[in-house]
This record gives sequence, structure tokens and C-alpha cells, in this order.
Amino acid sequence: MIRPVSLTLAMLLLNGGLAHAAPTTPVAACASASDQKMITLVADFEALSASRDPIRESGSGNLAALAQWPDDSVSTLKAYGKALNGLMTRLTAIPANSFCPDQALNQALIRDRLQLELDGLRFDEARLPFNTGDGFYTVPDYAAAGVVLRTEPEARAWIAKLKALPAYYATETDNMKRGIATGFMRPKLVAGKALAVMEKHAAQPVAEHSLLNPLKNLPDTIPTEIRAELVAEGMQIIATQVRPAEDALVAFFKTEYVPKAPDSIAIGDLPDGKAYYQYLIHRNASTDMTPEAIHALGLSEMKRIRAEMDADIKASGFKGSFAKFQTFIRTDPQFIAESPEDYYAKVSAVLIRVQGLLPIYFHHLPRQPVTVHEVDPQLKSSSSGYNPASLAQGLPGTVVINTDHLDQSPTSGLTAWTLHEGLPGHHLQIALAQENDALPKFRRRDDINAFVEGWALYSEHLGVEMGMYRNPYEDFGRLSLEMWRACRLVIDTGMHTMGWSRDQAVACLRDNTGLSDRAIQNEVDRYIGWPGQALGYKIGEIRIRQLRAKAEAGLGPKFDLRDFHDEILKNGPLPLDILSQQVDDWIRRGGR
Repeated sequence: MIRPVSLTLAMLLLNGGLAHAAPTTPVAACASASDQKMITLVADFEALSASRDPIRESGSGNLAALAQWPDDSVSTLKAYGKALNGLMTRLTAIPANSFCPDQALNQALIRDRLQLELDGLRFDEARLPFNTGDGFYTVPDYAAAGVVLRTEPEARAWIAKLKALPAYYATETDNMKRGIATGFMRPKLVAGKALAVMEKHAAQPVAEHSLLNPLKNLPDTIPTEIRAELVAEGMQIIATQVRPAEDALVAFFKTEYVPKAPDSIAIGDLPDGKAYYQYLIHRNASTDMTPEAIHALGLSEMKRIRAEMDADIKASGFKGSFAKFQTFIRTDPQFIAESPEDYYAKVSAVLIRVQGLLPIYFHHLPRQPVTVHEVDPQLKSSSSGYNPASLAQGLPGTVVINTDHLDQSPTSGLTAWTLHEGLPGHHLQIALAQENDALPKFRRRDDINAFVEGWALYSEHLGVEMGMYRNPYEDFGRLSLEMWRACRLVIDTGMHTMGWSRDQAVACLRDNTGLSDRAIQNEVDRYIGWPGQALGYKIGEIRIRQLRAKAEAGLGPKFDLRDFHDEILKNGPLPLDILSQQVDDWIRRGGR
């Protein structure tokens, strides 16, 4: 799972063997009038996107962005919608067949992104500014963890950002009040979990507040007295402005939001909820499949994967039922890390082992290193994952581990998880896109869920060919994680449109995967509070594997796996239908 921003202070630097050039797309002669219009439109689209994401833009030396929070006020969103419609009008006015190939792809991608944004505005998504354990209230911590202040002007911009935090919370509170008035709210279960995180955050001593960390870590190039002055000013703002805003947010959730939140866990039960869920399927899974079709696909995948899991149990020599083997692999001491250091060492060992194999499967590897780091203390309640690198900030890509409750984190699936989050999964794919200067910025930074998560899940399976799973237990761990993603197709659609209870969802994961009880509870709550997001993993992975099979059949002896991987990755993240078109064209060209 992708986490929003990078953390600082890497514990491990893995850069040996990764100093290969990123792939580049062929630069065609884009000189027609239509091409030039498209080039201008791309620049305008990127500028509009940047205005909506000051957290990301603050990492590129933009002082104005560094001083700002996202603005989801009604007036700003209205202006944003007008700007989106203006871009769409300009886009459709350019003849579709008048571009060079690069600009034709840009047109298709921008059309897709514009339509998704416009549809989201139609549903007034700003009324739901949080999900399970994450959302607007964790943005400040992510911002603090992902920024490195190097100059006094940057530090003063951060001070301005702290002063602006109460207004940011007030805007989001207004949006949630509109949600209360219209019955468009997160379930009570999700709201209660959000409240718990907010209470923990508001209980931080002012002097230890996470938002002070960027100021406490100012470089020695800033005079000592000025550094002390900036830290003191930051503490004063947190004490007199930020803390009251945090307390007000907690009070709002306690007295208004949680009491009025619906008991139903189904997004389909909200006003226009079924149409909204279909939109979320399209956005997160890059497909127009119905919930019923996705549910059926999930059941089919579960049946296939279960047969492979049974084969691993037989190969292990274990005598007992599937349920007993699950208990064994969840609880036996050989599958439990002895300490946080041991868990960290196991993740690091997988990364070191896999990086030596990458040149066999990939022509191009990223220059950026990948690191391993413990999750930020303020985010301990959230899951582990991957933080993309910040090139401007000089921060590497980071595999984020969470060593709380090691007894509930069996290591049998750790190899597959590390391939997913690190190499050849998220880090390889995202870093290659970031480094590909032949792509416009929006394509280097896009995060199309079905592509990004589909590639990472494909990478887990690629580990079989790479010989990464050394015994039936590790392969069972991989299959357990794949079964988990197949169960998501069944659970997400079941809970949000088919009347499934939370207990049914828990039972589905408990009976079919090797996940710990704690992980199962957290996962189900995640699906309740983040409808549709979990669908992208399996649907994206299935499409990539289908495209590979099609290429192998179509190219025969000309098929080269490294060439195929280049074709998948070279254009940055793509919606699945556009990805399929690109691969089909590549096959027609004979794999060239």
C-alpha cells in the first residue's frame, strides 16, 4: 500500500546494483499545431493539479506551497470544477487523430483524469474527508515527516503553515457538517476510530509535538539563535493556535459526528450511495465491472488459490486440516520475529537478496535507493507500506514497517510483502516513473490505483519465477496474501452493496487466509472506511498477467520478459484499458 509521503531518517541504504538508467519513451516529432496545443494543455493541467496538492508541491522548493494546506472549501471546489470543465472543453476541441503518439497518449490520460475529478465533484466527496485511521487529520503528520527545511525562508514558511492549520481544520469541519446535514457520512465504526487517533494526537505535549520536528531539525547553516527563535515561535503557535484547533476537532467528533454517524457499514446505503460505489470501482479498480461481477471474480480466484495452498500444505509434510495449518503458521515460534530488530533484519535480507536478481528480469532499474524504516510513532495505528522518494528533498523511497504486536505479524508472508512494497514492486515502479524525464510531470507522479497496486501484486507472483520463496511455508505465505486480495473482491462488494455484515467479512478472511486476528480486524475496518480501494490490487494484477499471457502467445519466441516489463512500466501508471491498448500495439509491432 502506498503511503502519502516519505519519512526521514532511513535505517538502511540499499543502492548497490541499482544504478541503471530509467527507461524512456521515444521522443516523437511533436510539432503540429495540435501537438503544441496539447503541450500547452498539459502544462495547464499540471499547474491546476499542483494548486490542489500543496503538500506534494512543498517538497519541490515551492515556498508558497510549503506555507499552505489543501483547500477543500466550497468556493475553491466550485472554481476547481470550472477550471476542469475549461480544460475538458479545450481538450475535446483538438482533433483526436492529429497528434504524435506521445501527445495522443497524454490526451487520453488527461481526459480520463479530468472525468474522474469532475465525477468526484458531482458526488461532493469533500463531505467524506477521512477513512479508517487516515484522512485530513493525519495530513499534518505526513507533511511534517516528509519535509526537510534547509533555509530560514523555508522555516518561516513552515511557521506560516502552522498558523494556517486551524483554518484547514475548520474547512474540513464545515464539509463534514454538510455531510451530517445530507446524511452522507462515514459509519460510526470508522468515525470512532478516527476520533481515537485525533485524541492521541491532541494529547501530545506541546514541546514534543510532531509538527515541531521540522524546526527542531534545522541545519547548522542557520545561526543558533535564529534556530532557537524559530522553535520557540513554533511552540507558541502550537500552544495557542494548533492545540485549540485539535481540541475543537475532538469535541466536534465526540458531540456531533460520532453520535450522528450511521450504524450501517455499507456505502451503498448512503444517498446516491450505489452510484457513488460504482464510481469508486471505476476510480480505484480502473474498470466498469459491476459489484456482482467483481464478487463472482473474487469467488473464482479464491477457489483457484485454495487449491494451490492445499498443495503447499501437502508439500510441507504437515499432518492436519487447513484450519490447523493456518493456526500453525500464525502462531508457531519459527514464524514470529524475536524482536523489532529481527523483523527489520528479515525485511532487509529480502531486499538485499532480490536486488541481485533484478537484472535478469528488468532492463532498467531505478537510481534511487530503497530504505527500511519504522513507522512514525504518531502513525502507529496505521498500517505499514511504502513511502515514495522525494527527489527534491533528497529522501529515498522507504519500505515502512510496523513492529507493534510482532506476535500478530507472522513472517511466513514477509518475503511476498517485501517484494510488493519494495523491489520489484512499488519502489521499482514508482522510482522508474519519477526518474523518467521523457514523461510529463503528471505521468511521473500519477498514482492510478489499479496499475500501482496491480503491479505490486504481480511482483509478488514474479517472486516465484525469481526463486524468492525458499520453502512451502514462504510460498503459502505468498498465496495467503494473494487469497487475501481475492477475498477483498468478495468482501468489499459484499459489505457495500450486498448486505454483508462485518462478522461475515471477518469470517471470510479468517477461514481462507493466514492473516492474524489483529490483521483481519484492521483489514475489514479498512474496507468499511475506504470503499473500493482494495479492489484495485487483484483486478490490476489479473489484467497485467493476462497481458503477459497474450504477449507470450502473440510473440512466441520473440517474447522477452524484460522487454514486456519495460513496456508495462515505461509510460508511467496507466488506466488498465489504456495499458491494454499500449501492449496490444507493442505486440503488433513484434515486441519492439
